[in-house]
Amino acid sequence: MKLKDQLILREVAGQYVIVPTGKRVREVTSIVYISSSAAYLWDYMKDHEFTREDLVKRIVEHYTGVTEEKAGADIDKFLKTLSDNNILDDGVARGHTLMRLPKELLDKLWPPGESSKSHQGGDGKK
Repeated sequence: MKLKDQLILREVAGQYVIVPTGKRVREVTSIVYISSSAAYLWDYMKDHEFTREDLVKRIVEHYTGVTEEKAGADIDKFLKTLSDNNILDDGVARGHTLMRLPKELLDKLWPPGESSKSHQGGDGKK
């Protein structure tokens, strides 16, 4: 995984805020605040590809008394927040995707002449 480009982290009035720039302004439409622990991870994540396990390890090594289980749960929430806000480049397509299919494939999936009701589980009869 990695963070998408054109995102910066700023501290504003004691809060850490992820700020989109350039084309990301259209994609990241919510204000995303993160904790100081997440900001610590962001500093690493912005320059590296990473796994969930990499982030858990960094938190456990950086903070005393934090278990792997607690760090893992917190990182799962953090990664979900990033993913939900289109900040994480995790290979999952979100939003609308347009795909052109060859006519031959479309005809196999939906043979010409069949009613649309038959494709929706109906018997096509009136």
